[in-house]
Amino acid sequence: MPDESSPLDKQQPLELIPDFSYESRHEFVEELAYKLWVQRGRPLGSPEVDWFAAEQAVYRSLVASRMITPPSNDPQNIEEEIYR
Repeated sequence: MPDESSPLDKQQPLELIPDFSYESRHEFVEELAYKLWVQRGRPLGSPEVDWFAAEQAVYRSLVASRMITPPSNDPQNIEEEIYR
């Protein structure tokens, strides 16, 4: 059985370019989610696991690069910040 621990914990921060548009971010999340799914052994029935992990990675990278500021009122709603 493949290791189900978060592969993002073992990865370096993502490098994003400053003109990272909404469409590019969505495509980036999509591609990263696919890569994470493959790393987990392509299990059936759990696409949200990889999508959420990809969004978290993109969000952390955007915050680290100071492209976005974490919202103080709702830290759980990262989709709004990622896809602006």
